Amino acid sequence: MAPASPADAVVSASRADANVSASPANVDAPPIPADADAPAGPRTPAGAPALGLVTIGQAPRADLRPDAEPLLPGVRLVEHGALDADRFDGDAEAATRRLLAPEDGEAPLISRLRDGRSVLLGHGALVPRIEDAVGRAERDGAAATLLLCTGRFPAVRSRRPLLFAEPLVQQAVAATVGTDPVGIVCPHPDQAEDVSRRWAQLLPGRVQAATADPYGPAERVLDDIAAAARTLADRGSSWLVLDCIGYTERMRAAALRAVGRPVLLARAIAVRMAAEVVAASG
Repeated sequence: MAPASPADAVVSASRADANVSASPANVDAPPIPADADAPAGPRTPAGAPALGLVTIGQAPRADLRPDAEPLLPGVRLVEHGALDADRFDGDAEAATRRLLAPEDGEAPLISRLRDGRSVLLGHGALVPRIEDAVGRAERDGAAATLLLCTGRFPAVRSRRPLLFAEPLVQQAVAATVGTDPVGIVCPHPDQAEDVSRRWAQLLPGRVQAATADPYGPAERVLDDIAAAARTLADRGSSWLVLDCIGYTERMRAAALRAVGRPVLLARAIAVRMAAEVVAASG
């Protein structure tokens, strides 16, 4: 194994959090039509270094690629989903959703299905599915794998660096905002209290949360993001964080237009850090 790098330290710290109580996670929104129509990026050579992208929902992530590919020049993306083998059609859908649902009182994880719909998830059924998806990414040649979820998980077995989006995003935000008040946007009302608590444990300034569903109807989602941003700005937040891999660059732009204050995007931070780990791995 290669010598430990700063990014490996983040991985180790994430695994050390295995006994921390589970918290909500967010994975990507259904594609807004303009994103879905985005032109494909340049073809990556077959021998290029590979980054595994593992969603806790289903792959491929057509909504993520338009934002991720410009940040990953020369990197081959290997996509797998924890729920790739689960059925969400016909009579099987209700049983599948019950099997994967959060326990009573558990803050939900939220993810995207291949067809653009969303699903609420609990941690228990997900961990073995995530491990299977990570293994598939590694067998496909991933030099490192990014778990596309801004929530905490128990230790997940891997043979190569496995990056958890939450510590990557949180540590980057903490290094950026100093003691300024920060507003966190998350997808689901049942996540808001837990999200506020987790961020308040990390940031010295005042933290507050508002919700906007990135999985909502395409014609309304940008307005919802803008409204949440205005709520947080009106309450005094100097920085905003779109704390869900599901929030897109278009959604960041909507928040910026609404409030004219800096908006940090979880997916961009996580992908940029993952690109560094792939580069470090040679």
